[in-house]
Amino acid sequence: MNVNGSLIINPIPVPQPTVGAFFQAAFERLGLELLAGRSGLSRAILEPVLSRPGLALTGFYEHFAWRRPQVLGRAEAAYLKTLDEAERLARWEALLSRDIPFVLLCRAGEIPIGGALLALSDRLGIPVLATQLSSLEVFRRGGLYLHELTAPRASVVGTLVDVAGVGVLLAGPPGIGKSETALGLMRHGHALIADDVTLVSLDAHGDLYGKAKERFRGFMEIRGLGLLPMEQLFGIAAVKESCRLDFILSLRRCDTEEDIDRIGSEVKTCEILGKSVQWMTIPVAAGRDFVNVVETAAATYKLRQSGADPAGLLDAQMMTHFITMGAKA
Repeated sequence: MNVNGSLIINPIPVPQPTVGAFFQAAFERLGLELLAGRSGLSRAILEPVLSRPGLALTGFYEHFAWRRPQVLGRAEAAYLKTLDEAERLARWEALLSRDIPFVLLCRAGEIPIGGALLALSDRLGIPVLATQLSSLEVFRRGGLYLHELTAPRASVVGTLVDVAGVGVLLAGPPGIGKSETALGLMRHGHALIADDVTLVSLDAHGDLYGKAKERFRGFMEIRGLGLLPMEQLFGIAAVKESCRLDFILSLRRCDTEEDIDRIGSEVKTCEILGKSVQWMTIPVAAGRDFVNVVETAAATYKLRQSGADPAGLLDAQMMTHFITMGAKA
């Protein structure tokens, strides 16, 4: 897809999330441990939403959400402790036989899951994960990690820079000066997110976030110098892992300025993953200080987000002037 001939967006197919992908994504952040069922890490998570099997453990399986990962917390632990070992094993087998993706034990030390239950999980190939976090924390964080695995995403041709907290995507044809402009911004204390190609996805709140391809994170291509490590050159603050994509700045070679908004009264937008994003067109000309232009564009974006309208301020000032002149006449 092209926007004004300068922005190329390529949707990326989202794979079906697996138990292994969730385990890898949340391993450190949830402090996960794999207790059993390693052979089932390739199982698909058909519905990426966490669920609690409270009623199911009592034997009621009508409307049971078997496509979802099942989280056992303090309430489930208290109930299982009321059962004898044989009944507990029977309830566990009934739960796992529903072909669920995996079981996640919260406050793992409090839940009576012994060797026989784990051996059954191994035999059925249903992974059992454990964490010391509470079920409240698991639902709060784990839901976000599942969303990350299934969020719509696309690759956008452009260089993303965090300019004083505003995510600016520099777009334009090859050789227009995107990387050189980003380099100047880093020297002014701003941070590079991605050079040349930016991976964009929707977060759980519907905001667009961008990051670099993993193998190119922190690197920038400067013609004549090659691929350079920005963090080693300018320090750790010169590179960030990701940021919100707030607006697009399209650099264009223009013979005339007929299609350039010189007043700033028109706010143009384009659509990325169904989300409307503001964009501006900046004509490229010899001698222009694009670093200052981008910094000013970011400040203007902040001004508009606060509810102010720069063009409207000029209109109001002009109207006041004409009214005053008319009164004097």
